Amino acid sequence: MSAMRSVHMPRPAWRRRAVCVLGLAGVAALLYAATPPAALAAGATTKDPAAACAALARLTAFPIHPTLITAARFNPAGVKDATGVPLPAHCQIDGIINQRIGLDGNPYGDGFEVRLPVPKAWNGRFMFQGGGGWEGSVPPAIGQAGTLTPTLSHGWAVASQDGGHETKQLPTAGAFFLDRQAVIDQTYRSIDVTTQTAKYLIHAYYGAAPRHSYWVGCSTGGRQGMVMSQHFPGYFDGIVAGDPVYDLEALLMSEDWVIQQFEAIAPRPVMMTPAGLPIVYPALPRADQALFTRALLQACDGLDGSIDGMIDDQPGCERRFEPASYVFTDTRQPLQCRAEKTPTCLSRRQIAALVAINRGPRDAEGRPIRAPAGAVAPDHADNLMQGYAYDGGFMSQAGIPSRALGTPTTPPGDFATGLMQIPYLWIQPVNLAANPVAFDFNHDLGKLTRSNIQVTYSTSLDLSRFRQRGGKIIWYHGASDPGPPVGGTIAYFRGLAAKNGGMQRVQDFARLYLVPNMGHCRGGPATDQFDMLTPLVAWVEQGIAPAAIQASGRHFVSQPAIRTRLLCPYPQQARLSGGADVDLARASNYRCVAPGN
Repeated sequence: MSAMRSVHMPRPAWRRRAVCVLGLAGVAALLYAATPPAALAAGATTKDPAAACAALARLTAFPIHPTLITAARFNPAGVKDATGVPLPAHCQIDGIINQRIGLDGNPYGDGFEVRLPVPKAWNGRFMFQGGGGWEGSVPPAIGQAGTLTPTLSHGWAVASQDGGHETKQLPTAGAFFLDRQAVIDQTYRSIDVTTQTAKYLIHAYYGAAPRHSYWVGCSTGGRQGMVMSQHFPGYFDGIVAGDPVYDLEALLMSEDWVIQQFEAIAPRPVMMTPAGLPIVYPALPRADQALFTRALLQACDGLDGSIDGMIDDQPGCERRFEPASYVFTDTRQPLQCRAEKTPTCLSRRQIAALVAINRGPRDAEGRPIRAPAGAVAPDHADNLMQGYAYDGGFMSQAGIPSRALGTPTTPPGDFATGLMQIPYLWIQPVNLAANPVAFDFNHDLGKLTRSNIQVTYSTSLDLSRFRQRGGKIIWYHGASDPGPPVGGTIAYFRGLAAKNGGMQRVQDFARLYLVPNMGHCRGGPATDQFDMLTPLVAWVEQGIAPAAIQASGRHFVSQPAIRTRLLCPYPQQARLSGGADVDLARASNYRCVAPGN
């Protein structure tokens, strides 16, 4: 606990006293209820929302100091977002909180954006749009929420932020990792102060606080949603956390393990890019990827009752599919070559690499490895370094190939963001010249960072305060995610269930949806288009717990251009309900059942 306390910025004396008396959620309520009358005047002129918007630039009594409003402009109806979708009339406020020059001489600060629909269009709700990757820029706060995007057009007030740094102002994208305060900002402080500021602006513009507040994010945004549920339980009534990178050390070592398996079997000498990164694609070219996919689907696709290119019974597939001994049912050819490599089989080394990727990092004795930093948070989740599930999109271009194989001329995509964190944050001492591919899982485990704020602030299983105040949280995760393995999120959810009286009890406030074939947050031969926010709102505001959620997809080669499918609350799975002639592309022909049924 001392490590966690040390990363908080000092609070003013009145806030320290408030924390002792009220707790974190109480302080948040105090801040938002105590908006100065001068600020509220900006929202009084509801007949002139443009003037009220301009008045926000003159506010001074912000909950966090220093806060600088850099722009407060009224956008008329018809202004388009980045995808060309016209937006409704709204007020756009941009600013920066805690602006400073770091010890490294680089500029930092928590950049943010808040967009507010005109008062007559506001639905009384606030949505925080989670970040992605290393962040480093303020995304347009239009409300990214799956098929409900943009939520701004549905009457939502929306906020976004940059993680405490702007990449364009830094010498390299990862430079902020060397500034401890910048890491704290990207971990939790930027979303904390932006939430407070956004609610202050909402109160100032409308003359009222939001009736309900929601967090929606995927990847980094999914981790941030977990941070909110664990450490800021009074900020949001409902949270959607997709494909969360919550245990970054475990995740990055899993990614590193995958690339090492491919690098080890790539033809020698391994080709290198001008930047010195390996090109490992020759280890498993496209034709071999397709061969493995054919075997995987042939073995597992029908376990859920329908041959449609999707694997709903993923646990059953893990039990059934043994690549080294699999024999194609149509050709009677083995997947693994009996002798030399041919176009109709994979070499023993290729099969061994794929099996190792599925199993996850192992030491010299074959034992699974735990990431030490993940064990720091109180009531932490299982910190096992996970493998990658045998799922229908395992070898799709949204799956393992995109992240760990790259192309014939480019290195693995993991180097763009993930693996390059290892020399900065995940080994001790810091060694910017370290090559992640050279990390030795037998001899270098002692070099792994044992405590890191990015892990400490997202791996706790204690959601008691969030639950007690009526908070609801929905996770979703692509089963073919080549980034954070789906097994990690499943392990977290199962740990949460164990802590809260079992799977049935935990579903009083938490649900998990697995998305077959989907890659990281989207993509793959999957029904990757869905809306988790609308059922979350019904759960929070009407007490209607979510059941099956309909999803659609456009990424099918041999199936209709658009199809629909049910996403089921874990541990339920989708099953076809009908005869042999039933339409496999319609969600109405599926139902959610308990595993094994």
